[in-house]
Amino acid sequence: MKIRNINPILAFFVVGIFLEAMDAFSAFSIPVPWIGVALIISLYIFNYFFGYDFEFDEIPSLRIWLFYIFSITTIRALSFDNILPEYATTTFSQYISLRLLKLLGFVTTIWAIHLISQYTNKEKIVEYVVYVGVIVSLFSLYSYFSYFLELPDFTRSRPGSGGWTQPIKRACSVLRNYGTFREPSFLAVWLAPIVPLIFHLAKKNSYWYFVSVLPLFSLVLTRSLTGIVTVISAFLLTSFIWAIRNKSINFQLLIPIVMILIFSILGNSMSYKFPALDPSMCPPESPDKCNCSLYDDKLDEAKNSESFTKSIFTRLTLISSGGIDAFENISFLKNYIVSENIKILGDGLGTSNINYSYQFEELSKQEKDGNVVYRNPGQIVSFNNLYANIYLSAGLIGLFWFLIIIFKLFRKLLNSFNDLNLYLFINIFIVLMMYFFQAEELGFSLAISIGLITLNDKDE
Repeated sequence: MKIRNINPILAFFVVGIFLEAMDAFSAFSIPVPWIGVALIISLYIFNYFFGYDFEFDEIPSLRIWLFYIFSITTIRALSFDNILPEYATTTFSQYISLRLLKLLGFVTTIWAIHLISQYTNKEKIVEYVVYVGVIVSLFSLYSYFSYFLELPDFTRSRPGSGGWTQPIKRACSVLRNYGTFREPSFLAVWLAPIVPLIFHLAKKNSYWYFVSVLPLFSLVLTRSLTGIVTVISAFLLTSFIWAIRNKSINFQLLIPIVMILIFSILGNSMSYKFPALDPSMCPPESPDKCNCSLYDDKLDEAKNSESFTKSIFTRLTLISSGGIDAFENISFLKNYIVSENIKILGDGLGTSNINYSYQFEELSKQEKDGNVVYRNPGQIVSFNNLYANIYLSAGLIGLFWFLIIIFKLFRKLLNSFNDLNLYLFINIFIVLMMYFFQAEELGFSLAISIGLITLNDKDE
């Protein structure tokens, strides 16, 4: 029996994307985002046996590239002879399986967009994605203001990104918008690509300008320098390209920039510092526990300034003076890559992280008060960089292959630089920039971008 109703497909797709944004939660010890990934994959499996007569023959180079990474990961995993770091939360087979599951979720998300496009247009798919982004924004704003209003925040059931609890409440620290994620930067990575899509919808219906307040304000309250600067840079770059090609200024592209600047100023009056009342909330390096003047380091001072604008601009100043190495993870990663032999094929997904974790301990160790301390002792360390992950996992072959695919996507957009493609250009630019500083895995954001870009509207 062949299913002809598109509604179940849409429901699975939308719910899968939404669950992927529930990063801070687990259900029966299973991280909810993994359930979202499994849901998209199950959609493919169900469709294969009972669904639509649909052949996914787009972007063959991407499918071959993904198969290459899958193969390298499997082969390297079978020959892996190291032990996992002490505080790893899974077995080796589970850890590798989850990396492969994420990879399958990535390609099936692209497939799902192409499947849905057989029964609706590209604009509608964009609308569904934006609606999920708006709902996630509402959740995040409730979470943020719950501390102001003394309302209960969501019960966060998943270990934090450091392997321990999710430390939102820290004495003397400024409140950042975590939303439904374990880190403010994770929320920024997820929300930022939604911004250009919502402003595309606003071109046809001004209602969306009012709705855009939600994701923009949520993004600003994360205090994610990468998220805010990337969105502004993407719209500025696109405005510049538009001006050169059309000999005119597209003022609609400047509206999001103005709104972000306004919300940044507004954020100064909505900052909140956790009180130094409970010693358990205080930073462990504080000699007398609840000493709110301990932030004498400029970076710490910037991050914990109640002035939103001071926080952003101080960090920008530090980065401009110290270069890209001012991002500590970039510095450690660069030193590691330089110290290793050139990787032609790579170590495979997951395996490359484990190899890096042991070196990371050495690269990040410091001496404090006569004692040697480590940044993430006994944990599997993330690269926080998609391109480094591809290089170390799939080698130079995998990285160059990926860059060629991305180049072809940009060329496709620039060949028809109008209407939706204009905003998809901004969208994928944001995704790729965020993946340079804050994320390492092929996730839903990039899959949605690729899926939409490779679609041809029925009207075209």
